[in-house]
Amino acid sequence: MYNAPMKAVTITMPEELDAQAAAEARRLGISKSELIRRGLAAVLPAVESEPTGNIWLDLAGFGSPGISVEPGEIDEVVYGL
Repeated sequence: MYNAPMKAVTITMPEELDAQAAAEARRLGISKSELIRRGLAAVLPAVESEPTGNIWLDLAGFGSPGISVEPGEIDEVVYGL
């Protein structure tokens, strides 16, 4: 997911949260580090890119990485269908 150089960071958390993180990382088949990176990416604002001049392309892909929408889901939420 990330191609940039990595920096090691030490964090502290309750043992229960660490156990939950380890279990979820195992379930997803990723490292705890990747799980934490994904969690941070979900709550931090996206890095803004340069506008392309095409409003539709500029709007495409807005939102946090990893967000997906199933077909019909938007209509269901917006129109109650």
